[in-house]
Amino acid sequence: MRLRTAAIVTAVAMVTTLVVQLNFDRYTDGCERDPEDDNSIVMFSGEDVNPGRRRHELINTWNAEHPRGPKVELVELVGGADHEYSQLLAAHQLGSCASDVLSLDVVWTPPFARAGLLEPFPKEQLKQQFDQRNFLHGPWRTGTGDDGEQYAIPFHSDAPLLYYRRDIVGNSPPRTWDELRGMSSPENLARLRARDAAGIVTQLADYEGLTVNGLEIAASGGGTIGKDPRQEKITIDAAAERALGQIIKDFESSVIHGESLNFRENDSVAAFAQGRALFLRNWPYTYHVLHADPMIKDRFGTAQLPDSNPSTPGPGILGGQNLAVSRNSVHKKEAREFIEWITRPRQQLRLFACGGYVPVRTEVYANPEQCSKIPGQQPQSEPEQTELSDAELTKFARILRTAISQAGTRPDVPNYPGFSRAFHRRLHNSIVQGAAVDRRNFADYLTACAGWRPPGKDCP
Repeated sequence: MRLRTAAIVTAVAMVTTLVVQLNFDRYTDGCERDPEDDNSIVMFSGEDVNPGRRRHELINTWNAEHPRGPKVELVELVGGADHEYSQLLAAHQLGSCASDVLSLDVVWTPPFARAGLLEPFPKEQLKQQFDQRNFLHGPWRTGTGDDGEQYAIPFHSDAPLLYYRRDIVGNSPPRTWDELRGMSSPENLARLRARDAAGIVTQLADYEGLTVNGLEIAASGGGTIGKDPRQEKITIDAAAERALGQIIKDFESSVIHGESLNFRENDSVAAFAQGRALFLRNWPYTYHVLHADPMIKDRFGTAQLPDSNPSTPGPGILGGQNLAVSRNSVHKKEAREFIEWITRPRQQLRLFACGGYVPVRTEVYANPEQCSKIPGQQPQSEPEQTELSDAELTKFARILRTAISQAGTRPDVPNYPGFSRAFHRRLHNSIVQGAAVDRRNFADYLTACAGWRPPGKDCP
């Protein structure tokens, strides 16, 4: 296979992992792999950033259990989410059979399915091996096509949480943004002892994270940003406009940390751990990271995001990854067998307890188990000796399940990367300039970049 000989290869433990920048000159129409000679399942995915790289560990286990093959080769694509999407989409439209299993962001699954690039799962296999009742409803639905076919199986989910300094604000986290602003008092900020202390730190750099944050802030203010159900256009209501405008005011009053405009996920975790903010909005993997830090592990708590209504959790945006079989795969049957194996409850438990992934199987939420108690499982490095106990995992699982059940979805548009780039670029400029977006102009701009028609000349 030409991809393997041309890519930069990095060996990780026992699993063959390719970290590549795809080059379309290496693709041709049709397929260069011979299924008789090529006894491997190639899985394309984004880079694994969770603690311990447990995904690699699971693939090692599969390979050890299948000494005669097929072995799984993990190809990690670099360059960021937008680049991964465009490379995967273009390669498969060219007829490439370089991959068998695709790990797709949940928002990518619908356009890949509509483009005819994914092989639907046979109904008999779904009935026998993928009982929908054992998967969380929201994540499962992200793999279902417009035609009712199941094009992808949930691998792991994601929903944002609020992390807070319980040693300063106590054990009653804010339920609303107004409560969070009230807790971000000069007295509480002074207790952080940081020169740039602020209320909350989050991810507002000019990238996909700002799109997700913006959608969440709009929803938590009672607003809606989404596709018009009757027309091919984006709509933004007045409540969403007010909520986005409030971001500027919260920067000015140090409710939101000023560096959030430059921060992505890991930057904001570091700032919170360093005592520069009372609150942190971030993904569930953060819990394991903070728990392993002796300076912060006994000082933080975890809760749902704030909302406009104190009686309901704030609506986050559903994230996560689905596993799909490429329409051009030369090993479709084997690829489906691997997906069935890696989404079993035992594998899901290992990913959750040891690596901080959010499980999609209901069995894991019912009976989480400490990492070191899982047969054959040992912490990989010194920081992971501070693993979560059964009680901590059980409590965390309850918080996660609520967050996932409340999470909304990103707009289902033909060109989501184009929509997202337009969203975060325009909103970032708005915040930097201190000028709130006009909802009608913003909606028209997003509509022009969302893929229903050729993009406008100013679409990024």
